[in-house]
Amino acid sequence: MQLYFVLKSPARAENVGAAARAMKTMGFSQMRLVNSRVHEEDKAHWVAHGAQEILDQAEYFAELAPALADMDLVIATTARERGRYRYYLTPQQAIAQVNNKQVQKVALLFGCEESGLSNEDLALADIISYLPLKVSYPSLNLGQAIMLYAYEFSQGVQEPVAENSGADAEAHTENKQLRLLQQKTAQLFDDIGVEQQEKLAEWVFDRLPMLEQRDLNLLHLLYKDLDRALSERRGG
Repeated sequence: MQLYFVLKSPARAENVGAAARAMKTMGFSQMRLVNSRVHEEDKAHWVAHGAQEILDQAEYFAELAPALADMDLVIATTARERGRYRYYLTPQQAIAQVNNKQVQKVALLFGCEESGLSNEDLALADIISYLPLKVSYPSLNLGQAIMLYAYEFSQGVQEPVAENSGADAEAHTENKQLRLLQQKTAQLFDDIGVEQQEKLAEWVFDRLPMLEQRDLNLLHLLYKDLDRALSERRGG
């Protein structure tokens, strides 16, 4: 499993340098930046102190959606609850979701130091996670938050059991299963006239990424049967 640290619009080069140093300390190297090139500044490299290669190899994206397009699972981090009800998982709970699924590429998404992630940003995530702090202020800065998540994931994520090449190819196909199920669910709600903003739809979309792999497999088979039944009904 590859873990990507995706930083949306970071404002301070020093924080990104600290993030790179934290990532290397915990054994991670994949960084992506969105709508910001502060990782190219000298201040970032000074603070990185031995982790400059992470900054040099970091990928830049102008917008968030393309930066997440190839991910099997996206975990957004936030320090505050939003207006719409969502499930908020601790890092340990988020790790359990990763371990329950056959995923190859997972993104940890962090927002700008000053404003965090917008509701539009969170809509691109599968899971929302938060750090349960003893007090709400002072809040953690970006480098500190990344350090804590990097530590938790380095300790908690289980390495997948080695498989043969045929099984690897099958697993690669299954890794896209969540995305396909999300699309099919949206289409099903559209067909039966359920608005995605309704509470039922919101609940389903929030819970879908939290299903274990076995349940995702069963749901995929159910949707295939539904598609077949609907096709036969239309043909009849």
